[in-house]
Formats: sequence, structure tokens, C-alpha cells
Amino acid sequence: MKLIFKKFAGQSLISWIFQLALIWVAWQVASKSMPNNLTTIFIAAGLLLAIYISFSLDKKYNQSESK
Repeated sequence: MKLIFKKFAGQSLISWIFQLALIWVAWQVASKSMPNNLTTIFIAAGLLLAIYISFSLDKKYNQSESK
């Protein structure tokens, strides 16, 4: 669990992974390799929620670690 929340450039590694996945989805849609439909929008929305949750967990983990 500590590896997932290890800091890299101010963010946890899991946050970076989710952000890179969102960039990859956007790139695939822009290059027309992935269709721009409702499924793709749900995938992007899920990734955005995962990024938000990872930021929240990262903040919670850092607060408990500093005590």
C-alpha cells in the first residue's frame, strides 16, 4: 500500500497512473482510434472520479502519516 501512495512530483503514483490513462483515452479519441461515444465518456468520467478519489486518499494518507 505504501508503494501506491509513494510521492512522485508531489502526487502519488496511483494518481499519475490514472492521469496518464485519461490522457491515453483522450489521445485515442483525438486520433480516431477510439470512438467518441457514450461508452468512452463513461470511461473518461470513471477515470476522473478515480483521480479525484486518489487525490483524496493521498491527502488522507499524508495527514495520518504526519501525526
